[in-house]
Order: sequence, then structure tokens, then C-alpha cells
Amino acid sequence: MRRTRRGPLVVFLLGAVLGLGAGCEPIDVADLENPLGLSDTTCYRDSDCAPNGCCGEATNPTHVSEAPSCVGVRCDGTCAPNTIDCGRCIAVCRDSRCASACQ
Repeated sequence: MRRTRRGPLVVFLLGAVLGLGAGCEPIDVADLENPLGLSDTTCYRDSDCAPNGCCGEATNPTHVSEAPSCVGVRCDGTCAPNTIDCGRCIAVCRDSRCASACQ
């Protein structure tokens, strides 16, 4: 007896149609403002860049040589909106300059 392969194909097509039909709204690129880097110092890798503040209160990325030392700083666990840290952005090296990569 010959088995048909229509079952998996139908399930695949149904999933594709439903997945495409339930898509997301377009993202407005104007809403995704990445904080600009403050430093003109050349970076070579992501570890050369850091936030310009401690405890999630940074507003821009900068080179580690110009970043504040957060050793001994006690944080209270709060996070101001639109700061670079607190899960919103990370400091990265892009085109040899410190920049931010935001979610």
C-alpha cells in the first residue's frame, strides 16, 4: 500500500500561510535612536568600548580609556529610562569608533 505525503505538506503550507498572515507591524526606524559615541579614540574590538556612566545610568558609549571607573561604586538597582544600559543598549566598536547597539 502506498502512503501519501500530503499530510506533512498541508501542515507546512498551513503553518506558512498562518505565520505570514499574523506578521508584525513594520518597524519605524525613526523610533530607534541609538545614542552616539562620545569618544574620537579608535577602537579595535567591542571590549575597547564602555558606557559613560556607572550603575546603568550611562547615556552614551565611550572608549574605555575615557569611561569612569566604577570600582567601589554602589548601585541602588534603579534604572532611568532611555539610558544605554539596563538592557536597552550595549557599547560596541563599529567602524573603529565606539557606538551603541540597541534592542
